Parts: sequence; C-alpha cells; structure tokens
Amino acid sequence: MKLIERSFELRGPHGLGAKPRPELIGPVLTHLRDRLQDSVRMGFLHSSRPPGRIAAPLKAAAEVRFLGHSAAGPDGTRLRFEVPSFGSAASRYFQQQRLWDDGPQPEQTAFELLGAALHDVRAGSLESDRFDPPLLRRLGAFGSRMLKLGIERIALVDATLPDEAALDAQVASAARDLSARTPQSRRIRITGRLDVMGASQGLLKVHLRPGEAITALWEGPVEIDSLRGLFNQDVVIEGEGVFRPSGSLLRLDADAIAAAQAQDEFFRQLPTGLVERDFRQAARLRPDESSAYARLFGSLPAEETDEEFEAALATLR
Repeated sequence: MKLIERSFELRGPHGLGAKPRPELIGPVLTHLRDRLQDSVRMGFLHSSRPPGRIAAPLKAAAEVRFLGHSAAGPDGTRLRFEVPSFGSAASRYFQQQRLWDDGPQPEQTAFELLGAALHDVRAGSLESDRFDPPLLRRLGAFGSRMLKLGIERIALVDATLPDEAALDAQVASAARDLSARTPQSRRIRITGRLDVMGASQGLLKVHLRPGEAITALWEGPVEIDSLRGLFNQDVVIEGEGVFRPSGSLLRLDADAIAAAQAQDEFFRQLPTGLVERDFRQAARLRPDESSAYARLFGSLPAEETDEEFEAALATLR
C-alpha cells in the first residue's frame, strides 16, 4: 500500500497552536474522516451515501492514520495524516473503462477529492459532479459546528490542487445555499443504449443521443452481472433521479431495467429537476440599493396641493 502524507491546518482566535485544546481538534479528528469517505464515494460513484455496505476498496481509500500535530503559528494547528493513494487502495476501479473523464486519478488521495468538492462549493458551481444534496447538507452542518467551537478555517494545505482548499464560514454558507436550491429527487424513466457497465462499481452508463448520457447507480434486486445480456442494446431504465443545483440530472439510482420497446421512445430525453426560485433572495437589496417603493415614492405628482388638502380638512371639522 502506497501511503502519502496529507494535512489539515486549523485556524482560530484562541485554543490552538502547539498545545491545542482537545475539544477543538477532537471533532475534526472524528468527523472529517467521514467527509473524506463521502468525497471518495462521490468521486467514484457520483453518490456520497449509496445504500448498502461501503465497498472494501473505497473504505480503504479513506482510511487515514493520525501521525501527530504541530504549531502553525500562534493561532493555528497542523494535523498530519497518512492516507493511501487510490492506485494502491482501489486499483480494481482503474482496470475497467472509465465512466467519466473527471474521475479520480490513481495518484490522488481522498484529500484531493474533498478539496475539489470544497472548491466547487465555494465557487457556487451549479453543475458540479463533486457533491450531491447529502454531502452539501453535511458540509454546511459541519462548518457551522466548527465555527461554534471556535475554529474559523480548516485548510487542506498540502493536497495537490490548483489552489488551496478550505472549509470556513463562506463555504458552509455556500453549501447551505446550494442545498436549498437543489431540486428534490423524483422517480424518472429514461430510454437509451446501455454503453458501459462498471461491475466493480455497480454503475451503468446509458447514451440517449449523441452528446447526451446519464450515469446510473444500480440498486436493483438482481446482481449487475445478470444485466450483461442488455449490453449495447436500447434499454428503458427507471429509478430515483438525483439532480444538481442547476436542475440538471446528476445520476439515476436505478432499480429497474428492461429492453426498450417502441413505446419507450418517448423517454429518450434528459429529465430536469424543478428548480424552486428563492424569492426572498431575489428581493433582498444590494448594499446602497433603494427599494422599488422608495424609487417610486415622490416620483408621481399629487392630485392636489397641500393648501388644497388642508382646506378640504377644514370643511370637515
């Protein structure tokens, strides 16, 4: 097993440094490992919490070991870990045809996938494949909890990423916003050609039209190997559609599949989620922006002068 050293750097106004308070680093040691596991499953399966047991290679890929801690200036603490590379922990996943081009690379680790997800959340990416609704909810909740404890920032300082990734108040807020605007999952049916079967991952890739394809996580009652007779044929596949914040389809949690019939041609199209507009956010004023009422007030001429109005009042007394 090839092990690589990776670190989290914690920042806060007090309680960190060379001798951190246990209640500050304890939750990080306990719960960030879960976020690493979520990111690994998201990277390989497009699902942060698929049903059933975690596959042994994916569990091993997030199996971190704590090496120790050190000061990172007067207000910071660095937590050091060992984590296996994907090429050594999950080598069998690289022996089959790749289901998507931006999937995990053999030389990467769980830290790279978590960092990439944090980057996309910070950017408010509506089309990201690196998070799903459950992961967004957990990142938002975990970030809020860390802030209450007194940790302002958790950075992945040595992950191989274009820019340093971190979990802070901005990312926690962005995760909650993205989660709130993501459409609810719903039952969908799709027709297309079964192009790729990832037996080790339990994944199917179905092509609808040129340039249009969906990835399905197989959750049906039979083993995925029993579906080989449908390979390279038109199929109709059904299950729970999970959507991105934009409303586009992220994946299909499929539990039924059959050879397509003529009447199934109607379903050869990509379904979309129903995006609910946040009217409160739309109505929120920007800094120094006046409301529509304020802009309207005083712009319309009165029907009578103040003197005429007072004279009218006097006649009523």
